[in-house]
Order: sequence, then C-alpha cells, then structure tokens
Amino acid sequence: MVTNKNSSLPLKSVQVRADVKGYVTGLETALLYTNDSDDPAEVVFRFPVEQSHAVVGLTAVLDGRRVKAQLHEKEEARAIYDDAIASGQTAALGEEKSGDVFSVSLGNLPPRTDAEVHLKLVGDLPVDAEGGVRFALPASLKPRYAPAGFSDPAAPIQGGSTGQGADVKRANGPGVSGFTMTVHNAADVEAVTSPTHSISSSRDGEGVTVTLLEGNLEKDLVILIKHREPHKPAVLVEGGATSDITTKGYMSGPVVMVTFYPEFPAVEAAGEFFFLVDRSGSMSGSYINSARETLILFLKSLSEGCFFNIIGFGSSYVDLFPSSLPYNQDSLSKAVSHAQTVEADLGGTELLPPLEHVFSLKPRPGLPRQVFVLTDGSVSNTQQCVECVRKYAHMARCFTFGIGSGASTDLVEGLAKAGGGTSEFVKEGERMQAKVIRSLKRALQPAVTDVVVKFKVPTEFEVLQSPQTIPPIFNGEKLVMYGIMSPKTTPTSHASGVAMLKGLVLGASIEHTISFSIDSTPSEFPTIHHLAGKALIKDWERGNRRKEDIVELSKEMGVVSSHTAYIAVDEGNKEPVRGSMKTWDMVVRNEGSGGGAHYTSSLVGDVKSRMLANISQVLQRGETLEDLSNQAEALSQSALSFQRSAVRLKKSGGFFSGLFSGWFGSSNLSRHTARSSSPEAMCLPSETMETCHFSLPADSDWPTPPCSSVSQCAPQPQTSLSALVTLQQANGSWCLDDSLAHQLGKGRSELEEACPVQCVGVMAAVWATVLALCAMQTRHQDKQEEWELVAGKAEGWLKRQALPSDLTMDQLHAAARKCI
Repeated sequence: MVTNKNSSLPLKSVQVRADVKGYVTGLETALLYTNDSDDPAEVVFRFPVEQSHAVVGLTAVLDGRRVKAQLHEKEEARAIYDDAIASGQTAALGEEKSGDVFSVSLGNLPPRTDAEVHLKLVGDLPVDAEGGVRFALPASLKPRYAPAGFSDPAAPIQGGSTGQGADVKRANGPGVSGFTMTVHNAADVEAVTSPTHSISSSRDGEGVTVTLLEGNLEKDLVILIKHREPHKPAVLVEGGATSDITTKGYMSGPVVMVTFYPEFPAVEAAGEFFFLVDRSGSMSGSYINSARETLILFLKSLSEGCFFNIIGFGSSYVDLFPSSLPYNQDSLSKAVSHAQTVEADLGGTELLPPLEHVFSLKPRPGLPRQVFVLTDGSVSNTQQCVECVRKYAHMARCFTFGIGSGASTDLVEGLAKAGGGTSEFVKEGERMQAKVIRSLKRALQPAVTDVVVKFKVPTEFEVLQSPQTIPPIFNGEKLVMYGIMSPKTTPTSHASGVAMLKGLVLGASIEHTISFSIDSTPSEFPTIHHLAGKALIKDWERGNRRKEDIVELSKEMGVVSSHTAYIAVDEGNKEPVRGSMKTWDMVVRNEGSGGGAHYTSSLVGDVKSRMLANISQVLQRGETLEDLSNQAEALSQSALSFQRSAVRLKKSGGFFSGLFSGWFGSSNLSRHTARSSSPEAMCLPSETMETCHFSLPADSDWPTPPCSSVSQCAPQPQTSLSALVTLQQANGSWCLDDSLAHQLGKGRSELEEACPVQCVGVMAAVWATVLALCAMQTRHQDKQEEWELVAGKAEGWLKRQALPSDLTMDQLHAAARKCI
C-alpha cells in the first residue's frame, strides 16, 4: 500500500530496545507520532511479532501525560475505545490480530500534536545448531493467502477501526529506524554476530551493547549470541510481586524457569518421509531456487530402507509419486530430475488440503512418518492447519521451515509444536540447507517420549506447571518448563526445590534433575512471571478452557491473549478533540532496497496466483454469488496494491519499467501458453504422476513475464557443493565419470592415473567416493553440517567394500588429498 507523496505520514518512526539474559529477552518498542494536519487523526498500525513473544504492557504519552493501558476483555476494550473516540477523547487500543500480528490503534490524535505509544514484550529465545541463542526481529508483514471463508489479518481495514471513518488513507508503516540491544552476563558470552546485518558490539562491564551499522531495518534482523557453555542446563527463579502471603493469585509467589538439555546415544532409524514444498507465486525468485538446492540435498541425505515422496502445493497440490516409494537409485533419479525443475507455479497457498492428503494415506508398518513443510508461511487459516496436524500427531511428526521476511511464526511454530517436531526460520542472508539437514537428523533419531516433569518443593508451596502438554524432545534440544508457586504459608528463608524430568527413549528410561533455591524477594520486573503466563494462556487456549477463565488469567498475569486487549484513554485532557477524524491504515511492508527486487517480483506472482486461486475456488466449489463478491473485494485490494506499486516503480525506472513494455505492452492483454507442471516438464513418465489441479482452458493462463525483466525466471546454477552432492548414488557411492571430474576440476584420465591401484570395476566407484569425500572435507568445510549425512552414507558404503590386500583406506584418502 502506498500513499500520496504530498501526505505527511502521522506515524513517523519505530524504535526498539532489547535486553537479553540467557534465553530470555525483554523488548520495548516505541511508536512516535506527529499529526501535521488540521484534522484529528486515527492511526491503525499492524506489525509482526514473534509467536513466542508476549505483549505485557502498553503506555501512551499524550502531551506529556503518561497513560498506562489496562487489559480488558477484547470486545469490552473495543467498546471503551469507540466511546472515547465518539466523545472526543484521545485513546489507544492494542490487540492481537493473530498469534503473530499485533495492532495498535491511536485515535483522536489532535491536530499539530505529537504522541508516543510504548509497547513492552518478553520472549523465550530459541537455540540454533551450534548452541547460539537466536534473537529475531521481523521487519515486514506479508499479505496472507485467505481461502474461502477466512480473512487476512493484514488486509486493508474498512471505515477506520471504529467503522465510522469514510475516508481511509493507506500507507506503508515505517520500518524500525533505531535498534539497540544489551546482552547481560558478558562473562558468559563468547561472541555476538548477525548473518543478516552489519552490527557492532562492545563490552561494557557486565553487558555487551549491540547496535546496527545500517539505517532502517529493511529485512528481518537475526542476532546470534554464542555462550561459552551453550548446552548447560539453566534455572532462573523470580520472586513474586509481594512477600505478603495473604495476596492471592499467580503473581503473588515465585516462578521458576527450568531449561533442560537431555542428551542420549544417537541411533539412526529408517522412516517414511514426505517433503511438502510451497510452490505458490510468492515463492518465486531466490526462494524457489534455494528450495531446489535444499530438496536435492535432502534427497541425497536419506538412506536405503526409507520411503519418500515430494508434494508441491499452491492453490492445488501435486504428488511426485502416487504413493511413497522405497529409496533406491531409480526413485532417487526421478526425484532429483523433478527437484531441478521445480517452479513457483501453483497459484495461492492452500496448505490444508495437502496436509489432509498426507495424513489420509495408510501408514507403512515399522516406518514412522515424518512430514517436512517448507513455506514462506502466509495463510489465514492457520488454526485449521495446526488442528489438522495435531489430530494426526500420534502417527506422524511434523517439521517446518519458514522462509524469508514475513513468514508466519504462528503457522510455522504452531504446526511443529502440534506435530511433535521442530521449526526453523530462514532469513535473508542465511542458508536453508543446514537447517533442513539439522531437522532431518532429528527425524532420523528417536525422541524422548512420554515426557513427565515434576517439581518437588517445600509443602508451604503449591505448584502449577506449564506447558501442561510436553512435546517430544530431541537429542541436544532444549525444553523450557515453568513452575508457578503459590505460597500457602510463610516460606522459610532458605527454601529449595528440585525439577525432575523423566521420559523414554526407544523404551529405555532416562532421568534428569536440576536443583534450585527459591527466592521469595519481591520482583520489580516480573519477566519470568509474564513468560509463564504466556505459556499457561496457550495451554488453556489449546485446551478449550472457558473464555472467562482465560480473560481472568490474562488480566492477572498482565499478558495479552486472543480474548483480551489493552485500552488507554486520555482522561487528563478535559477539552474534547474537535473536527472530522481522518483514519490512516498502516502496515509494515518491506519494499526497500534490501530485498525489494524479490518483493516486487514475488508481488507479480502473488497477485497472479491469488487471482487464479480464487477463480479455481469458484469453479471447484460452486460458491455463491455472495462468496464471489467477497473474493472480488479481496482481489481488488490486491490489484490496487499491485497497481500502485507498479506505477511508482515504473516512474523510478525500477523493475516495472521494462516489465510493462514487455508484458502488458500497448495492446490488450494477450494470452500465452500456460506454464505447466506436467510430467514432461518434470522429466517423468506420466504413470508416476498423480496430479490434483483446477481446470481452466489451456490458453487461459496469465502471461508470464519475460526473463529479461525478471532475473530469476530460469533455474539458477547449482553451487559447487550442490552439484557434487547431486552426483551421489542412492547407496552412498559416486561414479568415476566426466561429471565428477568436472566438479573436481580435473580430467577423468588424470583422476584414474592418481588412483594407487588399477581403477576398474568396484574400485573405480571406491576411488570416486573417496575423492568426493575429500573434496567436501577440504573445499566445503564451512558447510559440514549440510553434507554430514551425505558423507556418513558414503563412509558406510566404503566400509562394506573389500579393498586389495596391499591397500588401506587411509592410503586411499592420502592419495585423494594429494590429487585434489
């Protein structure tokens, strides 16, 4: 959404300050407003938040007066806001639009005045493969594909938040213009880095101060904090709000946060693997290129004994094989040929149908089903997708990957938690491959199941723990548990407790215990209480607890929920604000130079795919005229956004300056031959395909932009590692041929002459495999996590081969290193 350049945006800037201690972060976001017009203004600003974060405070600063918001039931809060606006009072409303989208409405901002809205958030931070604590700050909010009957939380509002404004101006909200972070306990911190941005870090006493070296935040920010003992179990105990035991409630007593890191021997197991690849229009460009390379690496990392299938999804879905096939050279070759030609050509993002399809298939005895979902994560029927995965969690695990800025943490994390798997996010500047292989390693390993955590504390306390449903735990992964302690009598001054974890790994029992001291000193900043409250609210929301109970818990713990909202009304200004209020609808969008090329090219595909997808829904489902009207309204908003962006970029000589002349031209839209996901395009015989798609005439596809205007139309060349991995056989070996010689930068005869023994028959494959392993180990050492499973399969094959009596494997490796 773009506004007139002559209009002065009332929301001027967004500034963020973060504090990190261990695995916990606290954030304060400041929204700075100036109303330069002669009319009162209302600003509705929607922006992304991490699904694991909780909004725990909202304060408005109006003409120097600080007005602290209170939590109310959501509809009640909206009514208070509407009444305040109608009576000429300035008011602020903060509410969840979905689990990872938050909205702040500031209404009746007087003419020629400034205002501030401060939000406080807390969050539990995940850990990456190397044990680094991962802090992420999303920078954009993507439109979310809305199947029939669902609405997009980022869709344009109509008539202002009160429904009274006739003229709604739409604009891109400002990105984060100021960011600072303090990492506490500097002695425990080894390094602070960012794969996405240039940052500076300096040690100052007990903390590490982190600042951005760039301007505005135009893409998602990721900061990795590496600790000296990354997998050390940790305990944080926080005193209650008061030491008076007559004060009842969850905030009155201490809360303990325990982080477990169970470790157990690794045992590789076979399984049935489904790889669901998002092929919607918004995946075009670099996303689908990365998905191709990742898919090949995933395929090569499987081992014989497994079954697998690949499903591409958009507004329809396509199975590579009619059912999962055993992993062998024939099925692998077909899958690699398919992966090399995958395109973002399947329309919108209908994730629920392929999930239901996978779970409806008959299980294979003795092979646990593992489902991998790779998506840019923007749908509006998130809860239905999550419930589908939860329904079948007893028969399948689900691992998810959110790609790029705007990927919904609510969807990506929700699916993984419901399916007993794990989630990963891939931001611009990060490689997807390592994260997928990391999850594949988890899927190949047994998890700790039947997990039970118990808190043993003195009898003067009662303990309520959260989460109440504990997911499976993978080897080396952290599990966070909260114990909310309510004192029944005055506790002793040196009370202590124990947290005990028990579970099963392949039928064998494991047990971990952590001791802690109970601190009853009142806490000034109840961060751990807020996190425990967030976890307990999620428990109750998933468990169909009464709405009234959730509202009371939300208000007591000071954590916003799906049923509550923050409301602040300026009652200090006795003079009503007069005039006709103008409403601004502002949503964070990433259209800047950092990633703008992908945004623009994906916008073309997204509008095209959403239009096709909505047409297909009408054709398939026989929707009513009312349904069609609603679809048309949504499409008109997409088209309007598309048109405004196109005109603006064309004037600036950007992406569309060449696209309009080559695509739309000066004449009417012409029809082009549809790009197809046919068996021929995939280099597969038609009998191996089972395709579910919408029916449109062959000549009715939307025109495809010429590759001269979109640099990523054609598949991009493989990296040297990817090309080398692609040549591996299903059994783990390589063939000594011209393709391998080319990847190693040698002639084939040169490689044969370097072999210590005669290079024929099986010995040629042995020598080729040793050469490939040596190349990975020497040339791609920095990507070891990506090729580790590939190398393990190769080493397993080598161990099964018989060498000549006068030759050892060490001698072969030495000769290979000399050759390469």
